[in-house]
Amino acid sequence: LQSHPTRGLTPSKLATILDAAEQGDLTAQFDLFEDMEEKDGHIASEMGKRRRALILDWEITAPDNPSAQEKRNAEQLGELVQSIPDFEDVLFDATDAIGKGFANLEIEWHRDDGFWLAKSITHRPQSWFQLHRGYRQELRLRSNTTDEHGIQGAPLTPFGWITHIHKAKSGYL
Repeated sequence: LQSHPTRGLTPSKLATILDAAEQGDLTAQFDLFEDMEEKDGHIASEMGKRRRALILDWEITAPDNPSAQEKRNAEQLGELVQSIPDFEDVLFDATDAIGKGFANLEIEWHRDDGFWLAKSITHRPQSWFQLHRGYRQELRLRSNTTDEHGIQGAPLTPFGWITHIHKAKSGYL
C-alpha cells in the first residue's frame, strides 16, 4: 500500500526519503514520485508525452543485404512479437522507469507450436524490488530471506523479467 509521502512533507522528511534512497531503500522515493505525478498536472503531462512517444507503428526488419534465412527469421520474429497480448501496453509500462529509475515487467511463458511465447507481461510495482546492498546496480525481489552469500532478497529469474533501467544519470540506480 502506498504511504503518500507528500502528506505532511517537510524539508526534513524529504531529506530522510532521499537519504534512505542513497542507502538503497528506494520505496519512499518511488511513492513520492508517484504522488508528484498524480498531484501535479505539469509533471503528469510531461511524463505522459515521454511515455506515449514510444507508442508508434513499428516493424522488425532483416539487416541490410539479408540472407533468405535472415528474412525468414525477421518475419517470424515480427509475427511472434505482434502475437504478444497488448504489446503497446508493455512498451508503455516499461517507460515507468523514466520517473522511478527502473521498471520491471514479469513474463509468464507458454508453449505454442514448439515455441516458448509470452502469455502475459505484467508490470510489477517498484516497491516489490530492492537493491543488492553490496552492488547497487542489481535489482532483487524484496524479501527477508538471504541467499548462500548472505545477500538479502531473491534474484530475478532469468528470462522471467523485462527490466528497463532509465539512464537519466550515471551512477547507482
